[in-house]
Parts: sequence; structure tokens; C-alpha cells
Amino acid sequence: MVFASALVLDRLSAMGRSEWAAMLYAGVGGGIAISSQAVSGVAAGDDDWPRLWMAGGAIAVAALLPSWWLTPRGEGRSPPVAADRSGAAGDGARFPRFLLAYGLFGFAYVITATFVSDMVRADPVLRPAEHPVWLRVGLTAAPSVLLWTWAGRRWGNERAFAAACPIESAGVALGVLAGDVRLLLLATGLFGGTFMGLTALGLITGRLRSAGDPRRALALMTASFGAGQTIGPLVAGLLFDLRGSYLLPSLLAAAALAAAAVLAVRPPPPQAS
Repeated sequence: MVFASALVLDRLSAMGRSEWAAMLYAGVGGGIAISSQAVSGVAAGDDDWPRLWMAGGAIAVAALLPSWWLTPRGEGRSPPVAADRSGAAGDGARFPRFLLAYGLFGFAYVITATFVSDMVRADPVLRPAEHPVWLRVGLTAAPSVLLWTWAGRRWGNERAFAAACPIESAGVALGVLAGDVRLLLLATGLFGGTFMGLTALGLITGRLRSAGDPRRALALMTASFGAGQTIGPLVAGLLFDLRGSYLLPSLLAAAALAAAAVLAVRPPPPQAS
């Protein structure tokens, strides 16, 4: 994620086409949709889990070939690209707060992403939607990146990030409270329609707000996100063991998204002169 983001964002910046960054992250939604259908097809009437892993590996190899062909070669090493400082006053104080907000997003999003299939599978009413849930997440994620990056250009990236957080928070909470398939599909639509937009806005904002080489900022943002992704399932699993339900972990994730929204837009405290 770090290398691909640095490579693509730098090239687009050099071409004067930074608005095309959305296409990089939209690919994740397409991948989710494709893999969900592949898993659904391979798993139909069969509990042979190694076959699912082999199918995933085959898809990855198939994706490698066009990726290798489409990657430019022989152009030498591009010089480091400086961050865009336009309208970025107070970056040094704002970046750590946004870094924490991005980590909270990673913590919150991964709880639903990890356990939604288990939640659905455990409920006889929702079980028929187990595979359509991930298809819907992928199909809503792919175009959502264009929407949220447009919102970032119009409102500012931090405000767009803050606006997407409560929408995802509602999807996370509704997912665990849903009592029928229609509400569940609405919840996963809200979730899919925001999580890749938040990912894109986070990395784009981190690059713009960085002090120095933007590749370092991308690495820090991804490390913060990865820390949240590591802690989230651990905390959710412990709470599930204690309470026997995903209600508390999901509500905690929803609260973390609300906190991330506040951190993204609240100005830093004034520094003493």
C-alpha cells in the first residue's frame, strides 16, 4: 500500500493529474467484488477451505500479469516529490492529530470487516445474505472513492474525512443491530460506500500535510492504520468472549469513528509563544 501509493501519487502529481488518485483506491472495491463472487462460487456446497485459498492465489497470479505489463519501466528513478503546501498552515501540529484519527478509523473499520461474515452466519435470518454482503461492499466501495475525493477537493480533505466517518459509524452500528436482510444490506452499503473513501482521503491528506518527503508520511499513515487493524480484532474478540455478542465491539467501533471525525477537523491547541 505504501509503495503503490507513493509511486502512483508521485507520478500523477508530476503529470498534473492528482485528481486521478481515486482510481488507485477504487480498484480495491473491484477486487472485493471479484473475490466475493469467486469465493461464493468455489464454496458452493463445499467446505473444502484449501480450495478457497488456492482460488485466491490463482486470482492473485492472474492479476499480477496485467499489473506487470502496465507498470512503466526504464524511466530511471524519479526524484522525491515535495508536499503541496498550498493552504496547509499549521501542518506540523495538524498531522499528528490526523495520524491518530486515521488509526482510529483503521481500528473501527476492521472490526466490521473481520467479523461481519461471522455475525451474518450466526443468524438464521441473515445467513442467506452472507455472500451478497461482500459483493455489495465491493460494488459500493469502487465508485465511492470518486465521490469522496471530489468532496475532498470541494470541502477540504479533512472535512470530507470527518463527514464520511459518521456515515460509516452508522453503517457499523446498523450492521450489528439489523434484524433483517434489507437493513443489513443498507448497513453494508454505508460501510462499503465510505471505508475506501476514508482510506484514500487519509493517504492523500497525509501526503499533503507531511513535513518533508511525503513517502515518510504515507508510511506513518499506513503504520497507524495497521496498528488500528491489529488492535481492533483483538479487542473485539476479547469483548465477544466476555459478552458473547458483537454488539459492544461494534458500538465501540462506531464511537471510535466519531472520535476520528472530531480529531480530523478540530484545530490544534495554540502553541505558547
